[in-house]
Amino acid sequence: MNQNYTNTTVTNLPPIVTRQVNVVHRYQIINQPHICENVTQICNHCIKRHQYVPRPICCEHTDYSEENLGSCPGMSFNQNQNVVNDDFSNQNAF
Repeated sequence: MNQNYTNTTVTNLPPIVTRQVNVVHRYQIINQPHICENVTQICNHCIKRHQYVPRPICCEHTDYSEENLGSCPGMSFNQNQNVVNDDFSNQNAF
């Protein structure tokens, strides 16, 4: 072993005169969804319109009469006997 070894190139560390601090900002972005409801309301309006359309209706009444102008031998029938058949009692028939 070499006990007489000496290092002649030993240098001292230079003194710290100023210190510079680097600040690093890190941003962590978290996307938080929020539900904003946009409601469309549809209102249906049902309108029932009554239209009155004239419908012409024709009624006809026939009177039936029988006249005997003369007589056959052996027949007894009253002359000028009228038989009338009018049915005006059923108003729902129209």
